[in-house]
Amino acid sequence: MRLLKNAMNEHFDLAIFGLGYESRSTFAYEKYKAVSTKIVVLGYKSNQHVLYYQKNKKAFESAEIIEEQCSDITEFLIGKVDELNQLESANVMIDITVMTRHRLALVLNFLIKNLKPKINITICYIASKYVCPPSDMQPVKKVGPLIEELSGGLGNLSYSTSAIFGLGYEQSKALGIYNYLEPDSAYSFIPKSLNVEFEEDVKANNLSLLNSTPSENTYSYNVYSPYDTYIDLKSLVLSLAETSRVIIVPLGPKILSAVSLIIGLELYPDVSVWRVSSLHSEEPMDRVADREILQTITL
Repeated sequence: MRLLKNAMNEHFDLAIFGLGYESRSTFAYEKYKAVSTKIVVLGYKSNQHVLYYQKNKKAFESAEIIEEQCSDITEFLIGKVDELNQLESANVMIDITVMTRHRLALVLNFLIKNLKPKINITICYIASKYVCPPSDMQPVKKVGPLIEELSGGLGNLSYSTSAIFGLGYEQSKALGIYNYLEPDSAYSFIPKSLNVEFEEDVKANNLSLLNSTPSENTYSYNVYSPYDTYIDLKSLVLSLAETSRVIIVPLGPKILSAVSLIIGLELYPDVSVWRVSSLHSEEPMDRVADREILQTITL
């Protein structure tokens, strides 16, 4: 598996989009439907009458829409993958914008594990314009590996535990998982983007965690450059893995979850990737499309 510096976006034999209640759900579809041979849209059984879900569903009506639980998605994709593997070469897109972290990990992991070598997968994420963070702390109902394949191994039991947190702007969410894990050392990745207000909120709502960890353990990453983020994050993970068990907790922009998944698969079982989920019970908020982020990997 290899990440390309320049993303591919000219043609896709299969494009997988997400159907959700945010208005940005259809942004990538409208841009790439004309260059996609087959299109699959993955919706949900929950929150179907919230905000823009039904309007978005109508926009996707010419595509094949599947509204299923995450556990049933990969079974549906088996036939699609078999068709792609019959081609001499193929390009696939997966738009992770409105997918949950668990779903994007399930789908991306399935594609990576089952598509034949030399097929290209382009990951698409549509960053949003600034939206104020939720006024209340959002409920946490699930804490654990992003998917079972990223649970990692016990490794050397004499090793300490290092946790790497991708920070979001939800109040004290990272601090809560930090207290839950009680790692021997913690590292923070702060997202930098054109939304200065977002970065300020991230720092303010994670102040307790940032103050409790050494300043040299705090990094920033460019949301718009997943290739550079991959290089920096993997370098840190490899360094820490020499003497500790490493857990990555990618909160914040979902492009970091995709990058973390790739690293987790590459370095299995020496690193685990976790999620902190509200299981669809968070406060629904609309996010308007702002800027496209693409990253292509070649299997």
